[in-house]
Amino acid sequence: MLKRCKILCSELSLVAILLSAHVCTAQFMDDFLDGDFISNPVWSGDNSKFIVQSNRLRLSAPAVTDVAYLSTTNASINDATWEFFVHFDFDPSASNYSDVYLASDNAVLTASLNGYFVRIGNTSDEVSLYRQSGTTKTEIIDGLDGRVTAPSVLIKIKVTRDEAGNWQLFSDPVLTGTFLSEGTATDDTHLSSTYFGVLCVYTSTRSDDFYFDDFVVTGEAFVDPSTPADYKDVIITEIFADPTPVIGLPDAEFVELHNRSSKIINLSGWKFTDGSSTATLPSRLFQPNEYLILTSTTSATLFTTFGSVIGVSNFPTLNNTGDNLSLKRSDDLVIDQVSYSDNWYLDDDKRQGGYTLELIDPANPCGEEANWIASEAAGGGTPGTQNSVFANKPDLTGPKLISAVPTSSTELIVWFNEKLDDQLPVLTDFTITSSISVLQISFTDASVKSLQLGLGSSLQSGTTYSITAQNIYDCSGNIVDDNFDNIVFGLPEEADSLDIVINEILFNPRPTGVDFVEIYNNSSKFINLKNWSVANYENGALLNTKIIISEDFLLAPNQYLVFTEDAHVVKGEYISSIEENLFEVTDLPGFNDDAGTVVLVDSQNNVVDFFSYTDDYHSVFIDDDEGVSLERISFTAPTNDIGNWKSSSSTSGFATPGYVNSNVHGTQPAGKITINPEVFEPITGQPSFTQIQYNFEQGGFVANVKILDFQGREIKRIVNNATLGTEGFFRWDGDTDDGSKARTGYYVVWVEVFNASGQLETFRKRVVVASRFK
Repeated sequence: MLKRCKILCSELSLVAILLSAHVCTAQFMDDFLDGDFISNPVWSGDNSKFIVQSNRLRLSAPAVTDVAYLSTTNASINDATWEFFVHFDFDPSASNYSDVYLASDNAVLTASLNGYFVRIGNTSDEVSLYRQSGTTKTEIIDGLDGRVTAPSVLIKIKVTRDEAGNWQLFSDPVLTGTFLSEGTATDDTHLSSTYFGVLCVYTSTRSDDFYFDDFVVTGEAFVDPSTPADYKDVIITEIFADPTPVIGLPDAEFVELHNRSSKIINLSGWKFTDGSSTATLPSRLFQPNEYLILTSTTSATLFTTFGSVIGVSNFPTLNNTGDNLSLKRSDDLVIDQVSYSDNWYLDDDKRQGGYTLELIDPANPCGEEANWIASEAAGGGTPGTQNSVFANKPDLTGPKLISAVPTSSTELIVWFNEKLDDQLPVLTDFTITSSISVLQISFTDASVKSLQLGLGSSLQSGTTYSITAQNIYDCSGNIVDDNFDNIVFGLPEEADSLDIVINEILFNPRPTGVDFVEIYNNSSKFINLKNWSVANYENGALLNTKIIISEDFLLAPNQYLVFTEDAHVVKGEYISSIEENLFEVTDLPGFNDDAGTVVLVDSQNNVVDFFSYTDDYHSVFIDDDEGVSLERISFTAPTNDIGNWKSSSSTSGFATPGYVNSNVHGTQPAGKITINPEVFEPITGQPSFTQIQYNFEQGGFVANVKILDFQGREIKRIVNNATLGTEGFFRWDGDTDDGSKARTGYYVVWVEVFNASGQLETFRKRVVVASRFK
């Protein structure tokens, strides 16, 4: 047999090796058939204490108690196998044993070093694997006690290690050719190797009784990652926040990491955090295209059958409804972050637990909620492997400018709907009306969605401004959407009572629907809704207060805004909804189907508007009010005036979330008593009711209002002895006192008003109940 010793590496420059991300293959073999150990390969160390005899390496040292070693260069460490033969012509003990160094960073095996070795012998007469760090030696595989108890020991040993640091130790104590397992371990404390060698610990009577032969080592050398990981080289691809009920995965939380780069990345010192808890990752080479399960130390063994696992202490608790997760390099540079929500499941059943959230397209690093969905795997998820929902879903649309909020008279924060390119825009990329210049631009946080602009002059209250963005790119390289590159804003002002009113409420949704509350800015002010709440009201106290907006949000004059727990459902139920006016909240207070209250509360806990409703507010002609909203008719009329609310019309789809109510008739005409409109169609018409509007120079009048047919018979009493203000209205839905619909034709609205001074006026106005003929 020819003796061979070679390191099989491509004759490439180091730069070329690193760029191609290939690793170097290392092989080493020595059977001592050439009769020496000083060439091919070169062993060095205590050369005078070893000889080659009968084609075997033999310790031949002076008869004193001592230590002797030899080492040779070898870099095998990844996907490596070490095999060798050992013969002790004695029964090993704590004073006579050998350490075979599989990996070492120091040629001097008696010095401080970092590496791994197999110990044959010692007190327990075993074959065990150790890790050495400096001078500290730690047993990581404890072999079977008594394995090498014999007057003369003949044994063959085999060790394997994969790239992830998974070790296996085997022995063949009777040279049958069949290896027995001594155990397994996972340890990647030390990632590289430079030397292989043998070390003998002996007494004077055993100084020439150690023999070694047939060294065969194969594997790949460690290639130190040439450049650190950049943003999105490693991404979070799966999140298991709610393990119960158990569907098929272990009852333990995890996230899955994926190396989407071509780099070999050392995760040593990396951090995974939710902002309150931070886990630090151990040294681990993360291979290109590899998936890795990250979980708590106590849960790591539960996932070993699914794929590669790292268990870490202080693993953050993943909130079921949503959390902000960040993966950082050891120098705190953010590599990936995900602010997930349970709305991303897009499946109410899977949202309840047992299923993971999976990233759809790993090649789209900018996608957020649109690039995540509930796992389609039968077991609930795919930890450690490609996701079940894996698909090509590139980002082809530009970012949209969605908000601009002044935080002071000279500072403005602008928000976009997705992550931007991490290069800051230039000052001229933003244009503000009134010739306001931009002096400074910076990102507000690591989400890279919002920018803080320093302004060259002060904003003025009561003024509406406009900002336009250009040359702004998302992180996929798409330029800002020219349909969403402009937005108006103003300096925020404090809201007074009824500046913002409750304008529409759906309290009895269909089984497939959800509640919503719509508000309307009835003032000329820009109002910041940060930390505003919606609540119930009972016995003079606020109940079930829910903060609806925790960040800056500017409500413009005459703007509608809808609060709901599921904007997708509202849009699906009412297709005419204005999507940009639907605001999804984590939680709303409960709204009973028969009667309840809704209160709008500002950040100082002041009641801005309050509405107490019952299902009697719905039209008498509606048999089933499920899915039908109540709409406000007038912004200026009292909120709790029953005549100021009406069921949304059928022609509008029974709700108008985010836009003008179907029951709004416009401005009130001049005149003491006016009918608006004079022709209407009950139930299905648009309009489906008429308003009996009054406008007096002074208040204090009392009114009686009734509807007469053209024969002068009363068919409907609207009000009796109602006290009036200076202006307002009553409503007739085209119904009669017995609850039936009035017949098609002409009617008279009879109004009598009087006051305490004896002043009396009577008005008669014509109104027409119309019908649709086919």
